[in-house]
Amino acid sequence: MRRLFAILLSAFLVIGFAPLANAGPEFNPDRESTAFTASALTPCSENSRFQERASAATTDQAKARFERYSQASCGDDGLPHLIIGPTIEPFGALAMRGHEGDVLIPAHIFIFVAGMIGWAGREYLKLASQTSNPAEKEIFLDPDLMREALFKGSRWPEMADIEARSGQLRESDKNITISPR
Repeated sequence: MRRLFAILLSAFLVIGFAPLANAGPEFNPDRESTAFTASALTPCSENSRFQERASAATTDQAKARFERYSQASCGDDGLPHLIIGPTIEPFGALAMRGHEGDVLIPAHIFIFVAGMIGWAGREYLKLASQTSNPAEKEIFLDPDLMREALFKGSRWPEMADIEARSGQLRESDKNITISPR
């Protein structure tokens, strides 16, 4: 019974099963479309609802924020919206030029910094294991080893590629212990 359930669940996920309530306008002619189009957005500096909100700002900080947001794209509600362009097709990112700073650039920076932190930690443990007292180096951090590990961590995409191609990135299956259950 569990196998049948697993097979049916997998089939529904692969097929993309959706209830009729969310299937689209052809099944719901009485409901308005929920599709988002970027053409419905206007520059915030030209949006009347945004201008109302901006004129109600009282503090200098709020006025500065509305000044920054006036360069963004606003919807009918007068609130700024992020535009994430299509990236799957070839050259899809070129279709929505000018909005890279909304999500694309911050996401790449986040991934780079997170990878750098993880790779530097991994390198620090590898460098500490080569010293005479590795347990002490894990408890009391050595600034010289940290600097070296951070330098190697800043090159993590290149190092990960090199180690993946050489087979050093992953441990071999014979070194992985399996529970005897």
